Formats: sequence, structure tokens, C-alpha cells
Amino acid sequence: MGFRKDATLILRNERGIALMMIMTAILLLMAIYGEFTFESKIARLKTTNILDKSQAKLLAESGVQLAMTRLRLYKEAFNAVQKNANAKNMVQGQLLNQLWEVPFIFPIPVGAGANAAFKETVTKFEKETLLEGEMKVSIQNISNRLNLNMLRIDMTKFNPDASANDGQDNTSALNMADNAIASDVSVDQSLFFLLKRLVDQKREKDEAFDGRYSNLNYQELVTNLKYFVSDAGGMAQDPLAAEAESNFQRIPLTPKFGPLGSGSELFAIPGWNDELIELIQNEFSVYPNTQIDFNKLTANMLKILIPTMTEDDVREFFIWRDDPEQPKFINSKADFKRYIVEQERLLSETDFDSRLKLFEDKGISFGSNPNLFKIISEGSYNRANYTLVAFVVLPKNETNAQAPCPQGQVGAPPNCRPLNPGEVPPPQPPGGTPPTGEQNTQLLEPKIIEIQVN
Repeated sequence: MGFRKDATLILRNERGIALMMIMTAILLLMAIYGEFTFESKIARLKTTNILDKSQAKLLAESGVQLAMTRLRLYKEAFNAVQKNANAKNMVQGQLLNQLWEVPFIFPIPVGAGANAAFKETVTKFEKETLLEGEMKVSIQNISNRLNLNMLRIDMTKFNPDASANDGQDNTSALNMADNAIASDVSVDQSLFFLLKRLVDQKREKDEAFDGRYSNLNYQELVTNLKYFVSDAGGMAQDPLAAEAESNFQRIPLTPKFGPLGSGSELFAIPGWNDELIELIQNEFSVYPNTQIDFNKLTANMLKILIPTMTEDDVREFFIWRDDPEQPKFINSKADFKRYIVEQERLLSETDFDSRLKLFEDKGISFGSNPNLFKIISEGSYNRANYTLVAFVVLPKNETNAQAPCPQGQVGAPPNCRPLNPGEVPPPQPPGGTPPTGEQNTQLLEPKIIEIQVN
């Protein structure tokens, strides 16, 4: 009896052990299953996010391509107008600008007051398009900034033995007087003038900023920048070059000795920090800008152009130009001259012409044709967003076009051309004076010079 009782207890204990082993196995399997399920969900979310990000990226890239196509259309339209004298007189610049300046949004927003035909067209487009997600594309005209690369001394052009070398100067000495900009419109003097003006304005409003920049060395900032972008040896005769070299050695950093390719390179230059770069970013760029657009002049650039203008004069100019009910588009230098000389009498005609010639002698021109653009393309798909910012230049080719043959002149002599279809011939000049050609501007293919991912 005792043996059977002991055997029964042993068997019961073994069944308990087996049950515990089974329960433990089940718990382990459940933990493994839970971990597997969790990892599967994470992997699925990662895959979905990658796909969404890829789709958003494709949308942003498509937006950039769309913007480039619109700029090519603008180029073709502009060139066609420039070739036709009648169209050139009739088609204003603001009309051509509509080819690129209207933002594109997808899905296309439809206002409550839109007519049935427009709604039907939008609906049909959205059904037939391959686009999925959302897209926002805008093109901004940034042809209102001086190019900081004009500071550099190019050794292929610099002649230390010549008194003049294409406007380049081998010294960095700045005139610190407030009225220096009235006679010196070089890029380094303009940079000093604007930087000091902007710093002074912010110091008046921000006490902490005033404490940090009350003793700012503007000369050192400009010299460091000029040393960074100039060719090696370009500033050998500059007495301030040794100090600039020492500033770079303390970092340590080897100067680029070449033109800036991106605004982000400014952060590497001694003395230049986020706050100072942010102050000048709307007035200067590192991109080639062949012409500053009168219609995009900022208040600070206007003060450089016409330094005799008071703050009230500057405000009056923008009230006149940007009147929401009757905005003015400045089509040419003559339009701007008319406002400064005749309407407001801020300068005499002689002083105005002399002032703008100072800029032209430095290679800085003014007009109404945008040539530098900023494309912002944002793609969104589900929760993913992708933004591309592209800087685009439209190079220009200036040529002397043949004038049309005047009335009464038979044939097409070498100094004039046959009339285009529908073109009105100019009157016969007195004394049979040969017609003179006018400068013809032709735009070349738009080029992306930098692209940023935000």
C-alpha cells in the first residue's frame, strides 16, 4: 500500500511539471508572437513611410520640372517679343511675367463662384492626371540682390601694375563715412553700408543684440569675406590681408580662394554668424545676377541706389509702386527716371544719369526683366512632406539688332532689314540718315545653379 501511494504522488507531481512546462512554452510562444507582430507592424509602418516619402519626393521633383517648363515658355515668349518691334512696344513685361509668377496648386482649388465650365475642366483634369497627393509650386523673382562674388579678385583679370583693372581694387580699405555710398558704389562699400544700416536698425530695437554688436568690426568682416573668395595671392598687396589670413588660421580653415557656390559657405567665414547672415540675405546673394529688377527693389537697395532719399521718400516710393488698387510696373530705366527726376524731383536728370553710370561702370545694371528665380516645390503624400528649393538663372545675350527699313526706302541695305509681316515701317529719316539698330536682349535656356532639400 505504501508503495502504490508513493507511486501515485510521483505521477501526480510529473503531471504538474508537464502542465507548468506547457504553460511556460505557451507564454514563450505568446511573447515571440507578440514581438513578431510588433516588428511586423513597425516594418510595415517603415515601408509605408518610405513609400509615402518617395511619393512626396517625386511630387516635389515634378513641381520643379513644371516650374522649369514655365520658365522656358517665358523665355520663348520674351525672345519672340524682343524680335518683333511692334510686339515689343505693345506687350508689357508684367503680361509676360504671368507665364511664371502664378503659383500652381494640386488638387486645384475651385472657388465657390467658379463657373460650371471651369469646374468641369478641373474635375476632368484630376480624373485623368497621374498625380497622387498634393503639390504646391511657386516661382519667386529674386533679381534684386547684389552678387557677393563681385568682391573677389580674379587673378586672370587683375593686373597689379595697372592703375585700373576692370573695376577691381587690390585694397580692402572702406570709407566708414555715412555718405560714402554717394560716391563709391562698389560691392564692398555697398555691403558695408547695408550691413551697418541693418545692424544699427536692429540695435535700436533689441537691447541684447546691441550688447553683442556694439563694437562690430565691419572692415574685418568685409576683408575676411573678400579674402575667402579671391584667388590665392590676389590680396598680396593688401595691408589687411595678413590679419584675414591669421583669422582663418585660428579656426583653422583654408580659404576657398574661389567664388561662393552656396550661401551656406558664408557660415565658415570668420566673424560671420547666423544673425549677421540673416540680416543681409534679402539684399545679397552668391548667384550670378545680370540685372537688378526695379520692380523688386527693397528699401535698403533703394537707399544704395539713391542715397539722398529720406525714409519718407522711400515709403512714398513703395506706396506709389505697390498701390493695391493701381500698382505700377516699371518697364524700363526711363520709367524709374521719370519718377525720380520729374515726379518727385529727388535728383536732376544729369545727377540721375551720373548716378546710374557709377553702377554700370561696376558691372551692376538695372532694368525690368527678371533673370534670377527661386523655385519652391512642396510635395505631400499622406503624412510625408518633401520640399525642394531651386535657384535658377536665365542667362542673357545682348546683341545689336538691325533696324527695320524706313518708309520710302527700297530694298534692304546692309544697315537695315526687311519688315516682318504686319510690322509698321518707321518714317524716312531726314537727309536719308541710315537707320541705327537697337540693342536686342535674348534669353538663353534656364539653368538650375543650386538645389536644396528642406
